[in-house]
Amino acid sequence: MTGCAHAAPADAPSTALLTLDRGALDETRRRLHAGDDSLAAAHAALRTRAAKALKTPLRSVVDKTMLPPSGSRNDYMSMGPYWWPNPETPDGLPYIRRDGKRNPQVAGDALDSDRMVAFCRDVFDLTLAHHFGAPDDHAAKAVEALRHWFLEPRTRMRPHLRYGQAIPGVVEGRAEGLIDTRHLWMVIDAALLLNGRGVLSDPDLAALRQWFVEFTQWMQTSPIARDEDAADNNHGMFFDAQLVNLLRFTGEAATAKERLATVASRRFRPQIEDDGRMPLELARTRPFHYSAFNLEAATRLARHGQGVGVDLWREPRLLRAIALLQTAALCPERWTHATSEEPKIDPDKLVPILLMTRFSTGTDQPLLAAAAAPRKVAVDWLLWSRPA
Repeated sequence: MTGCAHAAPADAPSTALLTLDRGALDETRRRLHAGDDSLAAAHAALRTRAAKALKTPLRSVVDKTMLPPSGSRNDYMSMGPYWWPNPETPDGLPYIRRDGKRNPQVAGDALDSDRMVAFCRDVFDLTLAHHFGAPDDHAAKAVEALRHWFLEPRTRMRPHLRYGQAIPGVVEGRAEGLIDTRHLWMVIDAALLLNGRGVLSDPDLAALRQWFVEFTQWMQTSPIARDEDAADNNHGMFFDAQLVNLLRFTGEAATAKERLATVASRRFRPQIEDDGRMPLELARTRPFHYSAFNLEAATRLARHGQGVGVDLWREPRLLRAIALLQTAALCPERWTHATSEEPKIDPDKLVPILLMTRFSTGTDQPLLAAAAAPRKVAVDWLLWSRPA
């Protein structure tokens, strides 16, 4: 894979948070310490998750039971979630696609996709809990987890996704595998928070950046990654959301800005109709889920644009797409895209998007606030407090 280390960029990377807002997190901490009851349930949910992460053994790609084609468990490996054994052949090969139906083989210890998500959430929850007042052992465990996944020679993941979302009997790895790393933004902001609080050392942060330099190089040069960049649905949107995040983290803010300047023309206009509908997502077996999923990446791109001077929050198609799903969240009977796989919509999928949007745009629009009201406790309410 990356047999030699690439030189880190000459420009000093920013230590500011890249997706979250440090001022908003500090305001949440102030409100919690002041006894703000409106955040108590979300804080309790975060503490519960962090307590579980504190007791969980460190995670690594070497823990999987399947061996990648390279022969090294340090290489990340996953399988396409909607691919199943072929009932027409004795050995089940080649696998066949059943959109919207997850094959249970993709989960668990055999592969890395569930492990990757759990690792990102563990680091994120431990770091946030510590920022909001949990004991220092939470931060120490988060740092230990980062070192174990990225830096320790025996357990580190190699910085590539050559074997992501493989299909048995078809291909060893696919472009779609890049969506497996969509949660790495949590790890990056967590590392910046930990470094800002003096828990993650400057040398460790520099080593972590170097890992992401190599991963970003792979994203920009690999044929697999180029295919994902060319995707015209949520995969393409998430590719850009990941790439600009990594470019900013590794000191390539100017390149990130160039990429963000094309998002409206390359992603929003081809994918979002004038009325806010996203036809490629509506054509899926779970249209609300995938519409919200695509908006997760689109609004994250708008957050990154804010950080480098590209205003995507004013893009009419993005705003109309948000408004369309807001209406569905408030008035489910007006959602006309129900399917047998998704007979009812889950409004909670929209809460993180609406909270980020409300914070980033400074709006007090009643519809936005009402649609963000959760039926379940959402830790996201802790992320977007407006500074006093």
